[in-house]
Amino acid sequence: MSHWVLGANTCRAAVEETEQQLFLSNGLISRTIEKTGCRTVSLKSITKDNELVAEPCTDFEVYAGGKCCGTSQMALESCRMVPCLERVPFKRSGTMTAKGDYPPPGRAVELTYRMDHPAIQVVVRYEIYDNMPVLMKRVSVENCGAETITIDNICTEVLKVGEFPDTLFVDSDYDSTTDFIGLDFDTYARHYARCRHGVLEVAPAQRMNVKLAPGETVHSITAFELLFETDYYEQRLIEVKEMYRRIAPWCTDNVLFFHLISNSPRTIRHAVDQCAELGLEMILQSFGSGVNMESHSERYLNRIRAAYDYGHSKGLRMGAYTLAYVKNYRPVRGDEALNHDGSHICRCLATEWSQKYMADVLNFIDRTGADAVEIDGPYGMMTCSGGKTHLHDDFTDSQYRQWKMSVHDWYQEIKSRGVYINAPDWHFLNGTNRTGVGYEEIAFSEKRAEQLVTSRIYYYKGTFSKNPSQGWGFLPLNVYHGGGKGAMFCPTDRNAFEFDWAMAQITASGVWPTIRGKKVYDSEAGKQILQKWIRIFKRYREVLNGITVHFLPPRIDTQNPSRTTGIDAIMNQLPHGGERGFVMFFNQTDSEQTQELLLPVYYTGLTGLEAPPPPFENTKNSDVTYPLYGEEIAPLVIRARDGSARTYITDTPVVDREIPNPSAASDSGRSIVISERDEKPVVYPIDSNGNVKFKITLPAMSYQWYVLRPTEEKQ
Repeated sequence: MSHWVLGANTCRAAVEETEQQLFLSNGLISRTIEKTGCRTVSLKSITKDNELVAEPCTDFEVYAGGKCCGTSQMALESCRMVPCLERVPFKRSGTMTAKGDYPPPGRAVELTYRMDHPAIQVVVRYEIYDNMPVLMKRVSVENCGAETITIDNICTEVLKVGEFPDTLFVDSDYDSTTDFIGLDFDTYARHYARCRHGVLEVAPAQRMNVKLAPGETVHSITAFELLFETDYYEQRLIEVKEMYRRIAPWCTDNVLFFHLISNSPRTIRHAVDQCAELGLEMILQSFGSGVNMESHSERYLNRIRAAYDYGHSKGLRMGAYTLAYVKNYRPVRGDEALNHDGSHICRCLATEWSQKYMADVLNFIDRTGADAVEIDGPYGMMTCSGGKTHLHDDFTDSQYRQWKMSVHDWYQEIKSRGVYINAPDWHFLNGTNRTGVGYEEIAFSEKRAEQLVTSRIYYYKGTFSKNPSQGWGFLPLNVYHGGGKGAMFCPTDRNAFEFDWAMAQITASGVWPTIRGKKVYDSEAGKQILQKWIRIFKRYREVLNGITVHFLPPRIDTQNPSRTTGIDAIMNQLPHGGERGFVMFFNQTDSEQTQELLLPVYYTGLTGLEAPPPPFENTKNSDVTYPLYGEEIAPLVIRARDGSARTYITDTPVVDREIPNPSAASDSGRSIVISERDEKPVVYPIDSNGNVKFKITLPAMSYQWYVLRPTEEKQ
């Protein structure tokens, strides 16, 4: 059986019920639950033959009124099969690359328990999906009594884990700042899970503190559990990204957008005409545009509505920017301040102010017909000591209450309207479409050639934990954070070489950037460059948003940061379809470079291997050196602007299994077609390690791209 990431479609989910037990399985993983007591007695990777449960135990906990309500006090009322849950309402778009159903096909079951003191009903939901080693779990509590009760917290999951804890990846919708780099559980899961003394608990780090009136129901945070089939760092992150494609398919919407810095109806219409002419698909009125999503002026909203209607008539999605909280820019005055540290620099999002703010944004969307929004925030899992207008009790429940109001509930409302969400925090499981790929904004006030190098480094690093469509980059048409003429890409006729190169590597990475300005193009040369690369991006959009395979990282020349030390590459692959790969090579040096190398092509699905081979050495996201330009907080301090030495850093090394020396390769009898610019097809043999020998020669300061196809697709 081939690796599930390659699209195995024979692993059907099933739930079997006996008098005493439930058995969930899909041929990849299984979970066995004793119905009485809701005890998980086994959680197993069938593929790897690993048992994770060291000792059976009740696998959830409810804390009410200061006490733990255990299943010893609860009676099992029912066990019923139910449909899988559509957690996030959304409307599918033509620019999404995920083609599967949502919710993902699978089987779901609910166990219902009841207790008398306090009078509550608990529903434990398990879901197991077809063709992926993933389980979902959620616990719901209903107040069946006559008085309001306090639900202090709910542990969605409690497991006593044994030998193989590193093979279990735990995800949750209760998160904001994590991108899984390093796969360090104590880091990525710190807000929603902890494993201490062999016991895994999934619950908010602080208390929920929900006042539950008679007849009301509260849901726990939602947990997703992935049992890794692979052993190495990048391969495991590829599994995580594939899970996201299926459980949050909206994050595969790789729409091509423009950031407009104007609120003038005439300028908006002109930008619409330019975008439609070029083939761009969305306009976001950016920060600095003057757009006001909190306005209630009838005249203003009607004016924006007319501008957006014009954009819609040209086939574009239209939307705007809003600042959900202030962070490090200026002190916040008023009772809405988040004063956990006395700085008054952020707004608490569980306040009377935030209720009005979120309602105002929804009103703007409804009145103008906006189908996109960029939310600066809304939340970084901060905590707040409260105040008279705050809707949380104190510090300990402020994190959950802010998340529930601003991320969970608000995002549900936004997504139900079919709105695309750009947001800088990690809210994909609540409806975010895209966040930053990972970069330092001040880098884009440096020389254009240096931006090219650092952008490729950011694409390289950011696509370990994100599918390309989950991230945005940056391309400053005009001055951004200073830097002068040497940092901006306009005028594009004078800067055509660097502008073309920037668009080339954007396309290869699949990471569309924030292209920000009042005009989409300013010259015929710029227009032609954009048209060329937009056409290529849309032609190969599916494979460009495929599985990023890291094998030849960019190495910045620290003696000359506008250059690299040799050839580097960006490659994305798909295990299905006519286009199985897209790879672009870059030579950002001052001399011709020739290199014989191996192309890893396992994720094209053409190698015949059942499991991915060990990765190449030295291709981790932490293995590249990059400049540190300044501080992300105001006032901006830009290093090296005065000519002093730059600071170069590498990230903390990731933990990975030791990579063995590759075994001697032999002929596998399989082949692949590799075509320069998709025009000159050449058949290459695939060796028994899933690699292709490839020789590349690039002139100084040049790039070249290739498309990979199955042999029968040779043109």
